[in-house]
Amino acid sequence: MDIDLINQNLAKASLNGLGNKKASISKEKELKDACAGFEAIFLNTMVTSMRGTLPGNALFDESNEMNIFQSMYDQSLVDELSKNGTTTGIKEFLYQQLKDSI
Repeated sequence: MDIDLINQNLAKASLNGLGNKKASISKEKELKDACAGFEAIFLNTMVTSMRGTLPGNALFDESNEMNIFQSMYDQSLVDELSKNGTTTGIKEFLYQQLKDSI
């Protein structure tokens, strides 16, 4: 009888461990996504500030449509940079700092 009880407890413990491991993997993925999102926001702010220092465009007149297009282009550029592994390293730094807290 005692062996059966021990086997049941071990089976429950291993199932609980698997559930905890899946939850941990899910939380790690969420943290990585959040860190990448923060890096994208940071890069977008940086690109917007850098673009603001440039003189006006001689080829195209400045218009609301051109500003919207430029903003969309910058956002697309930033999204691609943040998905790449060769950017500023902010997302990796944040992840390393915050992974122990999950």
